[in-house]
Amino acid sequence: MSADFDFSELDRLAADLGSVPEKSGPKIRQALEATSRHIKDAWKSKLKGSISFKHLPGAVSYDVTTFQGFGASVFKSEIGFDKDKPQGALGTFSEFGKPNQPPMGFGHASLQENQDDFKTGLDIAIAQALKEAGL
Repeated sequence: MSADFDFSELDRLAADLGSVPEKSGPKIRQALEATSRHIKDAWKSKLKGSISFKHLPGAVSYDVTTFQGFGASVFKSEIGFDKDKPQGALGTFSEFGKPNQPPMGFGHASLQENQDDFKTGLDIAIAQALKEAGL
């Protein structure tokens, strides 16, 4: 007894799913970039008005980098103080404190505030990639 099966729809689905990672990469990077900018802006706004660190808000920056290769994609965002900018080297004292000065923790607070935004951005990125792949 032999049976004939039509796997053409399953083959098309597999091909469509194969294109999702390619389409999602730029969208995930965009979500990471947007959230990094929001964290930077929130951190800067918390630092504004400081008497001791009046130039420190201008030292907050971010860099987003990506690597694709060996069958994997790596997305990385570094948000913090640019030590080459005025008072940037003092950012550690602002964030983590020093003797007789408690930590302010503005960077950590800004990160916590933007976690849901990042999750939403990732959900949107994946949904758009799936839609572009016809799924």
